Amino acid sequence: MIKEINLFDIFIAPFAGYMAIAMVLFLPLRYYFDRIQIQRFVWHRALFDMAVYVIILSLVGLIF
Repeated sequence: MIKEINLFDIFIAPFAGYMAIAMVLFLPLRYYFDRIQIQRFVWHRALFDMAVYVIILSLVGLIF
């Protein structure tokens, strides 16, 4: 069973930590996508960004 994270006597669900880790991993990747101008190859940039974030989040969840 996955336990809650105790942050200054406030219990936080582990999923919130997973989301924070995924965001830290996603931000440099998004910067890289901006540098190579990925919007030329995708139909909807916001939908693409969300899909990449969900993929990273699921990988973080599988690792931990």
